[in-house]
Amino acid sequence: MKKILLTCLMLVFVLYAWAQDRTVSGKVTDADTGGALPGVNVLLKGTGTGVTTDLDGNFKISVPSDGGTLVFTFIGMAAQEVEIGSRSVINVEMETDIQQLSEVVVTALGFEADRDKLGASSSSIDGGAVAESGEKTLLDGLQGKASGVNITSTSGDPGAGGRIVIRGATSITGNLQPLIVIDGVPMYNSSSYGEGSSSVAGVAQQSRLNDINPNDIASVEVLKGASAAAVWGSRAANGVLVITTKKGTAGKKDWSVSVTSRYAVDQINKEVDLQYDYGQGFGGYYDPGFGVNGGNSLSWGDRISDRSGGTDNFITDPNAPGYLGYFESDNSDNLYYAIAPGEVGNVHGGKNDRSVYNPHDAIFQNGLTVFNSIGLQNADENGNVFMSFSNQNQRGIVKANSNYIRNTARLNATRFVTETVTATINANYSNITSDRIQMGSNTSGLLLGALRNPADFNMLDYTGTYYDVNGIPNPDRQRAYRNPLGRRVTSSYDNPLWTVDNNLSSTKVDRVIGKMELQYDPISWLNLTGRVGLDTYYDERNDFINEAAATSPGGFYAKELISETQINADFIARANANITEDITGNFLVGANWNDRKFSNVGSSITNFINTASPPDVGNSPASARGNIGEESHIRSIGYYSTASFGFYDQVFLNASGRLDYFSAFPVENNSFFYPSADVAWQFSKLMPASNLFSFGKLRASYGQVGRAPGAYSTQTFYIGAAYTDGWGQNLDAAQYGGGFRQSSQAGNPDILPEVKTEVEFGVDLRFLNDLMSLSATYYDNTTDNLIVAKELPNSTGFATTIANAAEINNKGIEVELDATVYKSDDLSVNIYGNWFRNRNEVVSIEGTDEISLAGFTGSTSSAVVGEQLGVIYGDRWDRDEAGNFILDENGFPQLAGTPGVLGDPNPDWRAAMGSQLSFKGFSLNVLFEHSQGGEIWNGTKGALAYFGRAGYTDHTVTLTAAQASTLLNYAGATAEDWYGPDFQNSDGSYTVRGYVQDFGDGDVLVDGSAYWSGPFSGFTGPAEQFMEDATFTRLRELTIGYDLSTFDFIDKVGLTGASVDLTGRNLLLWTDYTGVDPNTNLGGATNGLGLDYFNNPSTRSYVVTLNLKF
Repeated sequence: MKKILLTCLMLVFVLYAWAQDRTVSGKVTDADTGGALPGVNVLLKGTGTGVTTDLDGNFKISVPSDGGTLVFTFIGMAAQEVEIGSRSVINVEMETDIQQLSEVVVTALGFEADRDKLGASSSSIDGGAVAESGEKTLLDGLQGKASGVNITSTSGDPGAGGRIVIRGATSITGNLQPLIVIDGVPMYNSSSYGEGSSSVAGVAQQSRLNDINPNDIASVEVLKGASAAAVWGSRAANGVLVITTKKGTAGKKDWSVSVTSRYAVDQINKEVDLQYDYGQGFGGYYDPGFGVNGGNSLSWGDRISDRSGGTDNFITDPNAPGYLGYFESDNSDNLYYAIAPGEVGNVHGGKNDRSVYNPHDAIFQNGLTVFNSIGLQNADENGNVFMSFSNQNQRGIVKANSNYIRNTARLNATRFVTETVTATINANYSNITSDRIQMGSNTSGLLLGALRNPADFNMLDYTGTYYDVNGIPNPDRQRAYRNPLGRRVTSSYDNPLWTVDNNLSSTKVDRVIGKMELQYDPISWLNLTGRVGLDTYYDERNDFINEAAATSPGGFYAKELISETQINADFIARANANITEDITGNFLVGANWNDRKFSNVGSSITNFINTASPPDVGNSPASARGNIGEESHIRSIGYYSTASFGFYDQVFLNASGRLDYFSAFPVENNSFFYPSADVAWQFSKLMPASNLFSFGKLRASYGQVGRAPGAYSTQTFYIGAAYTDGWGQNLDAAQYGGGFRQSSQAGNPDILPEVKTEVEFGVDLRFLNDLMSLSATYYDNTTDNLIVAKELPNSTGFATTIANAAEINNKGIEVELDATVYKSDDLSVNIYGNWFRNRNEVVSIEGTDEISLAGFTGSTSSAVVGEQLGVIYGDRWDRDEAGNFILDENGFPQLAGTPGVLGDPNPDWRAAMGSQLSFKGFSLNVLFEHSQGGEIWNGTKGALAYFGRAGYTDHTVTLTAAQASTLLNYAGATAEDWYGPDFQNSDGSYTVRGYVQDFGDGDVLVDGSAYWSGPFSGFTGPAEQFMEDATFTRLRELTIGYDLSTFDFIDKVGLTGASVDLTGRNLLLWTDYTGVDPNTNLGGATNGLGLDYFNNPSTRSYVVTLNLKF
């Protein structure tokens, strides 16, 4: 029996060998460049036999004696079928498939894939579109270019960070920023506050994503759903941005050189609406409060146009009543003396000058940016190299100390070591220095000081010497509207020009991002990849507040060194196989090791000993010194696998799973599994071939991803005692010699990761021989086990504990369109756009209905059960069940006894629409962006209403004699009693600042009393009244370019190409919002949104770009 079986096996082997009796070999090259094409699939049609070309493009394949057909396929190239016949050598030139190139995507692990075979959605952004946008940072260059991606800016300060959210918020207290993967390895996108800022004040911190030179980017892939990002497991809950940098390509010369030079002028995009008719004072009388400690903060003074004009009546005689000395400006030859305030019979006092001053003109200038970048590249049969160097020098729109300088150097090199081994090194170095400006809820804030400044106060003379009544000089004094002679060392609010010169914040960043990778192809169907990546940076910060500053009298200085280091290693095995003639398979298994360290060390001081000393952490009493020390260390190990199957080249199934082990969890419970699957059906392959309808695909996916808690969440630790009230800098006991206390928040050894589960369904269509494409996606994701602070009974000795105690849901629709409307040799017209809508709901929070995320008492961005994350929650009007105001005894609205939801800053939907046109050498690109709905809290407007500077407080009304004696103001007085004869006209009527309104119980007089002490300001009334519609339409980009390559001089000067572009960024903004920008957010990268409180403004830019190629 054994002999019979052995004979049969030998017979089968002989017959098989006889059937495969010859070998065909050849080489595959690129038809455009002539270069070899490694990795091309060569398949014997109708069988499962196939090979791939080696690094030199060569292949060998066994074929039957009677020949057959070879099929050559490669991503980005048009497939070819070649009859073998009797040939033994077949060389093939493959041509670029333009349409197929647009369908190549980069997966979460950095490998290329065919979009048409994927069931999970993603958006591709070409690196050229980012660079050509003219934006200074990568973050801003992504705006409007992908559906489902919402980017909110902190401010227009150079290098300022922002907030990126993909498909809605998936956590209440966790980070909402997507994972950034560059060339296959994760990188940081941190925006740490440190000592110099908080969520409502300080300076705008940078996003580390902006450390990358946009000109180095080849593409950005936005992986939105859980299925597409699942191989990153516990780090993928917010989606993934996959950045691919450029690599060397072959050119006409051994080395190709490209140079980009860009010059940009930036301007303030939108001014805050202010009133310029009434001056500093109170109750209609001029009164700057010269002799009052703290001055007069209000602009409810006299009508400026009613003054006599000419020079003010200064009190210059030392023996005269009211003499207070004088101020001699260092900024001009001006001298300032006290002026008699208004009084009964003379509302203007000694103030005659009718001049008014626009604070925007005083503090802003044209910003300038110069950007230069050079790239060098080369490629041959042995490998490829890309190198780049760039410098960006940006002077901000604030008149001093608002700068951003970024230098970068990059090397990307690939070497074909042998026919089976490929080595790759990518390295990037960035050096960033910047000076940053105070903003937000900050008595030294730029706009806080500028916009509260009365219309009749000239802030340009901001520093000098105050000579007291005895003639004694007091040099280096600040002159501000609440300290108009510099009599006091410290002003209640700093003059913004003095702030710019004296309250300094600088940062210096050194950063290295790199990877080393080896690929080994032991056999044609197997690839082994080893990859090690590093991302490390040091951010040295110096925050200095002058000893005379309002925000920190006595001085404040902090020196910090913030650093993060991430080491990432992957070992990946990939295999492909033709399982049968009609079933293909691709498989991947991998292991990941990741190590992340964070450190912030430094010192801070207050109460300077020597005010003339340069910044020094030793310049304070020992009791006023504090140490800064924070460290964390997280390590994870992950094992992942993917399997992809193709059935009849029509149905494609992809599945993956990742098992994560995280050091943030207890050893006995530190592993978590994240599965995913997606399916794509190219139903168009069942339909007759048609130029009208060229492609159709239905897709569906399911996936789970997670978010691990922060380091040491399982433990209870000790913290420094601190106090904050939301209006200024935090007080830290450690700075005053205080000790530490046990945290009131208990650790939780049973903590679990937050888990997002998502399903999505979509359709991809192409028409007119692929000239038009349309993609639509519906998704539904729920994140449970959300980590929040849960209240504990007092008997536990703790106030809260970290717990998995909430749930959030997102549902949305995304649509993307791209269409070539017309195409000929000379003219092409393309339109593109996206539209998306997300509906978010905080489903549940154990133990409470509201958690504050950012903001102030009375106006916070919060998580509220049943609402979208980030709704504005705070004080509101008291109303009856019908929604009518419940009025006080004088007929005015009043505050409700309990807070509530005031508005939702999340937009109803967002869209972008653009067009690209080229005619011969000319090109035009235009991009509009629209955000519909959503509300923003204009806290700036609320504060300015109190001070009498808000534009809408510029009302003047004439009351009849009868009205003046009967209508009540908020104080319960009539105009006749409140204002007196100075405001009475000859016919008995009264002309006063304000207006008449009926709130439901008859007319009342709304005058200044309703703002400085009544309910109509942000300080004295409900935040509800300062909610505004955040809808906007913006001309995001407009570029006109010309290709100079057709001119004869190009070749004569040794150039291979040249072009010039004129670009406008944010040129037009259509919005009803009265603040600086409806897309601003005081909270920066925090989970809170919709807050505008003296935020620094955004900018519009005019850019000239010259591109040269050698």
